[in-house]
Amino acid sequence: MSIYNENLANRILESLNYPVIERCTELSVLFERCSLRELQEIFPAVINSIFGINSGCLGWGLRTINKEKSSYPQVFDTLYNFFTPLGPMFRLCYRLLNDAIKFEFNIEMLPHKLTEMLQSGHYSMFYADLLNIDPFHRCINSLSLNAFDYYMINFIIHGTFPLHKMYPAALEVHNDRVKTIYFFLTAEYLCSFLPSNPDAIVMPSNICGTVKAPQPMPVQQLQPTRSPKYLKLGPISHYNAANQSAAAVIRSPESPRAHCWRSESVMYLFIDGWLRYDIEEAMELPSSEFIRVVRILVKQLHAFGNSAEIDPTPMSALRKMAQPMMKQRIYPFLKSIIARWPLDSSMSVVLELWLSYIQPWRYTFDRSISGPVPTDFPISKYDGFIAENLAIYTQIFVQILPRFERLDFTSFRNAVMLHRLIKVFNQSALPEMLNDCERRYTSAKFPMSPHQTSPIRQSPYLTRPRTESQREWDSFRSEHYVADDIYIPLFGDNIKGEIYQLIKTVCVAKMYVQQEMCKINYQINEKNSKHGFIKRLILSFFEDITPEQSKLQEIKKIPDILSVALSSLSNMFEVDMPNVCVDHSDLGEANFSSTMNFTLGDDSDYFDASKISPLQMKRNIANIKANVDPALLPIQSSENSFLVRSLHQVSSKVNENFGGEIQKLWDRKDFWGKLTRQIIYPPITIQWFDKSKGISELHEDCLAPRLCLRLFGSYKTIFTLILACIIGKIFWNSYVFGIILLGLLSLLYLFISALLP
Repeated sequence: MSIYNENLANRILESLNYPVIERCTELSVLFERCSLRELQEIFPAVINSIFGINSGCLGWGLRTINKEKSSYPQVFDTLYNFFTPLGPMFRLCYRLLNDAIKFEFNIEMLPHKLTEMLQSGHYSMFYADLLNIDPFHRCINSLSLNAFDYYMINFIIHGTFPLHKMYPAALEVHNDRVKTIYFFLTAEYLCSFLPSNPDAIVMPSNICGTVKAPQPMPVQQLQPTRSPKYLKLGPISHYNAANQSAAAVIRSPESPRAHCWRSESVMYLFIDGWLRYDIEEAMELPSSEFIRVVRILVKQLHAFGNSAEIDPTPMSALRKMAQPMMKQRIYPFLKSIIARWPLDSSMSVVLELWLSYIQPWRYTFDRSISGPVPTDFPISKYDGFIAENLAIYTQIFVQILPRFERLDFTSFRNAVMLHRLIKVFNQSALPEMLNDCERRYTSAKFPMSPHQTSPIRQSPYLTRPRTESQREWDSFRSEHYVADDIYIPLFGDNIKGEIYQLIKTVCVAKMYVQQEMCKINYQINEKNSKHGFIKRLILSFFEDITPEQSKLQEIKKIPDILSVALSSLSNMFEVDMPNVCVDHSDLGEANFSSTMNFTLGDDSDYFDASKISPLQMKRNIANIKANVDPALLPIQSSENSFLVRSLHQVSSKVNENFGGEIQKLWDRKDFWGKLTRQIIYPPITIQWFDKSKGISELHEDCLAPRLCLRLFGSYKTIFTLILACIIGKIFWNSYVFGIILLGLLSLLYLFISALLP
């Protein structure tokens, strides 16, 4: 029997090298057949193979495989089902749940701030029974975790590695913002173990509850070896220190902790593992995917914590701790990441993370509608949260404002970012509440201490009697911002001056877009005026969308978006609209040449982006454009994606096999050459930016004349063919005659176009 078990363990290790589908199928069977002892021995090897933390971090590709771009969709489904909370991987973890089965996790793999907190001794009681302390050096060297926690900590740390800097495949996936398996699993784990519904049961419900019981005698906290830069003794630590005498009571399976230890582990490990990720000291910025999964965490913690008042179960105590714990970490996390994040369209990912945190009312469970409440939920109920988090509202706004002043608002994505920011802060009563809290906070009557940033007890919105739950939350309140921060009033005169400049910049951008729209409309009308009525009618059915029309569709919504933003900004901060005339928005060649002090071709090694205006940025960016093959443009809503892809493959095969013949026909000067030039795409020099090395490099390639059948993938062409078939059926009782007639008319049009100069 021992030989048989040993062979099973070897088969598990061998199957880790199988293709994904065979690997998951084989492991699902072997996990059930293998003995508990053998599973304990091979479990760390399986986890390391999955996440690759000790061998390159790619692992099974959870952060690169996605459903949209996967060559084999069944690979995505197989992996997802394997790692779901009721899948084979978690069944393995639950089999290994036992007091005697622990797995060591080196704390050097943890985020720097989390390691520093553990070494300093300022940790909560959650970590008290998990620490392995070197008795000789009096320092923590590892965490002793059960199988569930060991899997979770590896999953969490896997998300912090900058795969987009290591693997080109990850870079493409993360830049395109597609949802990977890791993204879906994060949402699945958080929703399963931190449910917003107070009636939800964490499945499976028959899991041993003693694996997380703390020791009868709490581990003696270590004395800090040095003063941490950012970490201070938190409210949870004070709370637990005051109640250490009662810790021994939490040993019986009937205690509240026995029913929700998995939720407790997920909450602590995710918050500390992600929100303590040191953006300032990290060698590389995290990927946009990491910011998006952190946003999932923030939203679910809000939903989890907002259900505390309607949860009669033992989970209620844990729910009350969710938002206070998150508040301690989120402010330094947001400040550091906004300071370093590049000023491009990916900035919207960071912006949405911040906006999700400051809108907890969007993630409140209501039994009457069995889901999240409507977006117009009254904000006044969250006056306590707003007052407690005043600095996260105002100081992040103050920090992000100079970055917005340098954005090019003639770009649709940038205009949408501004719209999202103003829309959130312009919600009913929110500006008034922030203004009132800030006024009382900065007044001489209530002076501000270095570590106190919220006038929680002086706010007029908090004068109503406080509930028992709110009084319990008060015991956790403590601010954790760096001592050298200086509070800058959001509604002060200095910020109003910056708001005025931002409004002026937005006005100029709006006027420029309007001028550009008029210019494009004029070009389109002038081009159409050269054709007769019949030719315009035929072109409307057969001609592809021109670059001018495509650009017009992209920018036509920008003026309306900017107008709403301007009106909201003016009302919120009581700033008069500037009188911007056409002269201020003259973006002509002479105006730019006289004001430009930087070019993308500058030979100097220093680039101070803060000294460049948005108009100068736009002018420099306009000098470098990525020219794309029209056949490779993104599939439009007016096209059938399957037909476009299939026809592209056919066209590519024809161009590959008959490229020389097509070139010869194109070069002919006679009638057949003219006819060829009516059908074949002309030569073009394409340009694109290569970001695989972490920087943008402009590349060029010359394309010869080529066939492109993409026209036949549009719904317009499909409708025309159907109409021709109907006409043929009506007049000649044959669908084929209608197609033949349409073909003859098309050939006649091409012949006439070839004969005309």
